[in-house]
Amino acid sequence: MNIEKPESQQTIGQVEVIGTLHCDVTQKGDLPRQSGLGAGPSAVIELDRGHPASMLDDLQGFDRIWLISWLDRAQGWKPRVLPPRGGSKRGVLATRAPHRPNPIGLSAVRLDRIEGHRIFIEDHDLLDGTPIIDIKPYLPYSDAHPGSAAGWAEEGWAPHEVVVEKLASTQLAWLGQRKVPLEDRALPTLRFRPMPSRGHRVKEMAQRPGVYTWCWRTWRIDYRVDPAAHRVSIEAIRSGRTDDRGIHQADGPGDGVEIHAEFNQAFQN
Repeated sequence: MNIEKPESQQTIGQVEVIGTLHCDVTQKGDLPRQSGLGAGPSAVIELDRGHPASMLDDLQGFDRIWLISWLDRAQGWKPRVLPPRGGSKRGVLATRAPHRPNPIGLSAVRLDRIEGHRIFIEDHDLLDGTPIIDIKPYLPYSDAHPGSAAGWAEEGWAPHEVVVEKLASTQLAWLGQRKVPLEDRALPTLRFRPMPSRGHRVKEMAQRPGVYTWCWRTWRIDYRVDPAAHRVSIEAIRSGRTDDRGIHQADGPGDGVEIHAEFNQAFQN
C-alpha cells in the first residue's frame, strides 16, 4: 500500500505502509500531548501480511521503540503555528504540530511483546487506525540526551508537583476500577499544563481564585495551583454529564449514562 503525497516542487520515491495501529482512542483530546508523558494508552500494531514477520526478529529485547507514522488526519499546514502551550507563534519545524509539510509522526513508545505479525505497545500518542511507515529500536546510548536545551519549550514551563487529596484519590481509584483512565491522563497533563491555554479545556472558578477545573471528556477535575511552589493539588472529581438538561448521551468509553449515575450516587454529587 502506498501513501499519496500532496503535490510539491520535488518528491522522492514513495512511502509504503508496513502496518496499522489499533487502539481504543479515536479522539485526539484523549491522547497525551507526547508519547511517554505518564501512562499513555495501549495499542497493537498489525504488520501488513504482505511483510514477513521475520522483519521483527530480535526487536523483542528492546524496552522502547520508535514509531514513524503517517498522521493521516492532519489537514494542510502553515509555516508558523501556535503551540498548545500558548504564547507566540512558532515555526512549524520548531514544534511537534501534526500539520506539517509531510505529516510524519515520531513516537518513542514502550514495547510490551510481539506475537507473530502483532506488536503490543504502551504509552503512545496516536489515534486508532494510524498508518505505521517504519519502526526502529530506541537506543538509550544515542537517543537519550537529558541535558539538552529545549529552546522556546523551556520558557516558564517547569514541571509541577501533583498532589492528589484524599477525596480525589478515592474517586480516581473508583474510576480506575471501571476502566476510566482519568488518573493516567490527569497527572501528566496537570504536571506540565495546569493553567488555561489554547486548546486546553481549563477554566478558573469565578468564586474561587486560584482554583481551576480541567475538562476531560465528560469528567471534571477541580484543583488548586500554587505557582510559587510549582504545585498542583487535585481536590475532587465531578461528573460533567449532569446539568439542567439531565444526563447526555455517551461520547466514548467511560462516558455512559450508567457510570455517571453510579458515580454521582457513590459520591453524592
